[in-house]
Amino acid sequence: MHNKWFAIANPKSRSGKSGGLLNRVEVELSKNQIDFELHKTSVSGDEIMLVEKATSLGYRKILCIGGDGTIQKIVAGIQIQKNIPKDNILFGLVPLGTGNDWAKSKGISLKISESIPFLNSGKIKTQDVGLANIRTNEKKIKRYFITYSGVGFDSFMLKKIHSYKWLGKFSYLFCALMNFMNYKNIEVEIKTDEAKINSKVFLLGVGLCKFTGGGMQLIKTPAGTNGRLNMTIAQDLRKTEIIKIFFSLFSGGVFKKRKILTLSSEKILIIAKNSVLTCQGDGEIFGDGKVSYSVVKKGLRYIS
Repeated sequence: MHNKWFAIANPKSRSGKSGGLLNRVEVELSKNQIDFELHKTSVSGDEIMLVEKATSLGYRKILCIGGDGTIQKIVAGIQIQKNIPKDNILFGLVPLGTGNDWAKSKGISLKISESIPFLNSGKIKTQDVGLANIRTNEKKIKRYFITYSGVGFDSFMLKKIHSYKWLGKFSYLFCALMNFMNYKNIEVEIKTDEAKINSKVFLLGVGLCKFTGGGMQLIKTPAGTNGRLNMTIAQDLRKTEIIKIFFSLFSGGVFKKRKILTLSSEKILIIAKNSVLTCQGDGEIFGDGKVSYSVVKKGLRYIS
């Protein structure tokens, strides 16, 4: 068993700018007398393989140096690996991403010099992990998320986001502004523990944390510790209505609008009636098909 941190760094986070900050992170880690071994990813998905390697070698402390996409894959790796019980693994973060939504939701400083000392002095907490099961006629896909997952406009937008990544933290905002006129609401059937809803929706989001998409607040009462998923349904919005509520997506004021429905459930099933659902989670496209959600209770043990 190792007591040092198995650090996984994504040099391509923050649109490739984080690579130049890694030396500074290493200096700060050493300055704070944090014992670590650094491993860099080359391509997306390396994180899962590195978590498997870490746990097979007996590491119980995994440090993410990167953004929300890197966090999502490391958390997925922790859920998938079978070497060490999940509640024996401690997750830490030095945020180097573009949006840093999970860090902001947890009150983790975005400054390197301020986030690192908490690896020694922070409190250990737990959070539920979301699980999206995506089913087509041919296969089933299982994907984990830690902040937010959804179908509708946000998935439509994420397919186009790469053209705007150079704008940094404003990439989500500009991508949304430039593309919402081309989006068509989708007709879905939604089943929860207590309700069945048929509606056209602009956006349907399932979340555990406060922020997503570079600062948007799409979940009214995020918990992440009660074993339930919180869902927001923006029902059949016209283009003029979207324009009126757009900036309220960032302030949390959207929940006062008439066509916004919020509820919570342990399990959620979403079926598209006349189209194919594209599901995204934590800023990554998960896949297309029928989508069902559930919770891994206390699936992540972290320090902040």
